[in-house]
Amino acid sequence: MPCVWGGIHWAGLKRVVTGARGSDAEAIGFDEGPKPKDWQGALQRRGITVITDVERAAAQQVLAFYQKQQGQIYNA
Repeated sequence: MPCVWGGIHWAGLKRVVTGARGSDAEAIGFDEGPKPKDWQGALQRRGITVITDVERAAAQQVLAFYQKQQGQIYNA
């Protein structure tokens, strides 16, 4: 796994909850870098629960607002 995913395990997290998807962040210009094709399965095999798309529409609105406010886009 890339560094960020290893960090989830090393930090002792038992659950990862996401709202927006990587494609949502990429749509406004963020580049999150590569992640394993089956990143959810990789975490679950380590005993970490993965919950995705929580309030996804609201998360997309937050990203759109951030872009509208000209927030800094890192790794663009």
